[in-house]
Amino acid sequence: MPIRIRSQLIVKPVVVSLILLLASSPVLMAKPVTDSLVSYYTFDQTSIQGKKLQDVFGHKHGTIVGSPKTGPGHLAEAMEFGGSPDCIQLPQILKIGAGPVTYEAWFKKKSKAGWQYLFSNKTDFNDNFFRLGFNKDSGQIRMYTEQDNNIKKAFTTDDDYADGKWHHLVATRQADQAKIYVDGTLVKEGIAMKEDIGGDQTNWFLAQNGTDNASEYLVGSLDEVRIYSRALTADEVQQNFKSEGLSIYPMGKVSLTWAALKASSQTAE
Repeated sequence: MPIRIRSQLIVKPVVVSLILLLASSPVLMAKPVTDSLVSYYTFDQTSIQGKKLQDVFGHKHGTIVGSPKTGPGHLAEAMEFGGSPDCIQLPQILKIGAGPVTYEAWFKKKSKAGWQYLFSNKTDFNDNFFRLGFNKDSGQIRMYTEQDNNIKKAFTTDDDYADGKWHHLVATRQADQAKIYVDGTLVKEGIAMKEDIGGDQTNWFLAQNGTDNASEYLVGSLDEVRIYSRALTADEVQQNFKSEGLSIYPMGKVSLTWAALKASSQTAE
């Protein structure tokens, strides 16, 4: 009995103090890489104003086209696309040219119908562009690059990711070397075009191929989209896979913290 009384007098006030501190203080989360980060779209409700999707890092805001819905994401909220005309129209993000680049997103997809795209940087199929999405009627990820004179390269992953689960995707190009990482792991290396793949000629797009072909829109969800002006390393890909957003977030999981601390106090008793 004396032990229990001591627990009530000492342990529980400490627990309550910790709860109050955590509830009123920001929490530092694991952060993504910011070196050479150009644009970052969180898809959180706080980043959406009417039809504007905010670029929370580079201020290259996008326009929401159609009626995609906000739903549960990998982190906070995501955007759910139902096929044409749902997409995000972006401004010219950066001139890639012959330089390195990284595209990153969390995605969730079930439908395998047709060609479905995640990223594109041109409104036609005439030289100097890239597209990143899925192979036709499949959930295999496909990376496509094209330079002058219709010279092009494309390759796909071996595995299929149209399983209705969240997956982390990173695709990089450095000269003629391209890599695709899924859930923090390198799953495919291929040859890319090493010359000019554009980026400064027309708008960019998320969730469609750029040509407004109704059969080539994403049916699925996107979250945490980032674009870099260099190729991330394997370690940096791992860092981003484990990250929980760029900012210092207010404490949003008090119930989980309370449960853990409550269990600790009961153990102490």
